[in-house]
Amino acid sequence: MKHPKIVTVGVVGAGGFIGQYHLKRLSTVIEGVRIGAVYDINREKCDAIAAQYGAVSEATTEELIESPDIDAVVVTAWNAAHADLTRKCIAAHKPVFCKKPLATTLEDCAAVVQAEKEAGESLVQVGFMRRFDPDYRKIKEILKSGELGAPLMAHCVSRTPRIAPSHTTAMYVTNIVIHEIDLFRWLLDEELVKGQMLFPRSTSLAAEGLADPQLALMWSESGVLIDVEAAANSYYGYDIQCELVCEKGTIRLPDPAAPIVRSRLQCGFAILDDWSQRFPTAYQMELQHWVDYVRGRVSQPGPGCQDGCAACAVAEALIRSQTTGQVESVTL
Repeated sequence: MKHPKIVTVGVVGAGGFIGQYHLKRLSTVIEGVRIGAVYDINREKCDAIAAQYGAVSEATTEELIESPDIDAVVVTAWNAAHADLTRKCIAAHKPVFCKKPLATTLEDCAAVVQAEKEAGESLVQVGFMRRFDPDYRKIKEILKSGELGAPLMAHCVSRTPRIAPSHTTAMYVTNIVIHEIDLFRWLLDEELVKGQMLFPRSTSLAAEGLADPQLALMWSESGVLIDVEAAANSYYGYDIQCELVCEKGTIRLPDPAAPIVRSRLQCGFAILDDWSQRFPTAYQMELQHWVDYVRGRVSQPGPGCQDGCAACAVAEALIRSQTTGQVESVTL
């Protein structure tokens, strides 16, 4: 892999919300990078974004990926396109940052892993940004220190006030619980080996036919039990909670720092509205790490193909459980 002083990136899926979010960060707070080209299926929007950032508006993804002016690629397209686009980047020997998930099937994930193996270099970083959140990193440090003994179980909450009309019951796993899947593989330094999805009473705020909320249960190799409440119509705000129960104590993810306001007969703080407000530092740090790796400033790559593949395997087990109602084993 070449290590340019300034990385010229191309962004695929530039017109979507996450694409525009990453473009803004790449152009304002990430060091050592410039935006060279963009692609989006909406050509009018793509041209406007290209003009905004002084970039080339490419007519196809292939032209962007294969351009000699592009050093690396950021993939923020729709989920089903991730595997194909990532393989094309690998074939062009271009480092690629792919937002989660790496692929929507385990078969496609395995194909990406094989392509990178044949390329002979680490080219892929998957957007599991919670690994870069300062508070989750502190949790990992406490676990690693051993001061609280072995972890026994974990309780997690992932609540979103609204969701796109196209959201499906399976997407509670692939788009929401997927974060906790990767997070606990990383926190515990072991694989998740089985899982189950449970359906409580659905909220009246959910679209017809959509199971919301859902409860994921996952077991690690050593027997740690992790439960995750996933809700996409929570109404009141975006709320992420995590508590680990260990032999000698507990570790709890703090709420985001915010002023506590006392007024007549009440006291409290504002609840955030979406993920971009909750995890700005994590999103910044994951992109900075990727750019630094491409530049040769850090030697350790971020979460890669194997992590994306392992997360997909757990997700497939949970999705099977949505149909069977049983505990399903993870098959890698």
